[in-house]
Amino acid sequence: MPDSLRARLTLWYAAALMLALTIFAALLYGAFARQLSSHHDDELLADAEGLQAPLGVGTDPVTAAGRLQDAPALLMLRDSAGQMVFRSSALASGEASLGQHDALVHAAMQGRSSPQFFTTAIETVGAVRFICVPVRSRGDLYLQIGQPIGDVDETLRFFRTAALVLIPVVLVLTSVGGFLLAGRALAPMERIRNALETIQTEDLSRRIDVHPREAELVGMVASLNALLDRVARAFASLREFAGDASHQLQTPLTVMKGSVEIALSSPRDADSYRETLSEVAQETDTMTAILADLRTLSLADAPLAERAAAPVDVSEVFSDAADIITALGESCGVVVDSRMAGDLFVHGDRVRLQQILFNLGDNAVKYSRPGDRVTITLARDGPAAVLTVRDAGIGISPEDLPRIFDRFYRARGAGQRAGGSGLGLAIVRRIVEAHGGRVTAEAAAGAGATFVVRLPIAPDRA
Repeated sequence: MPDSLRARLTLWYAAALMLALTIFAALLYGAFARQLSSHHDDELLADAEGLQAPLGVGTDPVTAAGRLQDAPALLMLRDSAGQMVFRSSALASGEASLGQHDALVHAAMQGRSSPQFFTTAIETVGAVRFICVPVRSRGDLYLQIGQPIGDVDETLRFFRTAALVLIPVVLVLTSVGGFLLAGRALAPMERIRNALETIQTEDLSRRIDVHPREAELVGMVASLNALLDRVARAFASLREFAGDASHQLQTPLTVMKGSVEIALSSPRDADSYRETLSEVAQETDTMTAILADLRTLSLADAPLAERAAAPVDVSEVFSDAADIITALGESCGVVVDSRMAGDLFVHGDRVRLQQILFNLGDNAVKYSRPGDRVTITLARDGPAAVLTVRDAGIGISPEDLPRIFDRFYRARGAGQRAGGSGLGLAIVRRIVEAHGGRVTAEAAAGAGATFVVRLPIAPDRA
């Protein structure tokens, strides 16, 4: 089987056409042969019916047959033993041995009451179609009439020869046409391939065009263009991510380099060097935190492992995380109130699920004032487990709310108040989406914020 799709289509087309032509020729040959034979059979049956009355006149059908003036040239009478008791003068003079012909003898010996038709060969005449019917006036006698079929065999032979010659010729010509048509049918695919080759990572703005009449390709091209849209967004996000990450890392590196250069530029006392080293250590901690968040984000982007297929009790996971958030709130003077519904299971990764509440709870505590209250609840809502984290802190402005889940984005005023890399909420959204859920936020400036996470409950534990 060739590797080319065009060649395979042509071969399949040729094979199907060969089968169709062969079946058609066989059916046509059979119908044509039956039509030619039925023409002679109808005439023989009419002759036999016309002779039944004359043969019934008198007491002896043999004598009556001898008196026939317009009898067919090839006429015989046989008894039930197959012996010929009468034959026409044409047979007597031209075919003396016809009386012992096996087909004629066997037809009379069968003793059938219905007409029998068969074909045999006579030396002087050629192929002859015979009918054998019982004589009505004598049940032991059978009338046999023959009619030369002329060029029927020659006609059928010509038909067979023409079919054997023309079918391969037609097959070759149509295969060539099929090959050309297959190339024309596959031309849009080649155009799509060329278009895809011209689209480079540096320019993902191009899209594939398809003619509306090419209905079979419209869906595929739409899917390809949608895929290109996602790839373009992914590349844009990657470039933005790389720029944001480099910017986040550049700031502490610049501070560290400036502090070291100042320390090296002139002799200083021990306290000055100690202060410089303290600044370098602080910026190192900042870089370490950023790199830790980047690693957490990369893990969140990774597909769930095989072990994530088992149901996880999120009631237990979130309760453990809530205890840590409560301790964190106590150190900051923030009251953390948690209420967890029990026996809620989802398919997922325990560590990543715990990271959801760690990040949301940590933000709620950081952006709250001493004496504020943070409420964490877990409840069931139909087929979903719903985690709600609500604080009464500084809130989020309407301008910042749509972008708070973007990577490295920090609302105005939030970064100065709590620090951080701007990756926490991006990590939360990625983990939630990886588990088939969604996260939403509601907030207003100065009125606190509410984050709601919906995770589908494991079907086998629903």
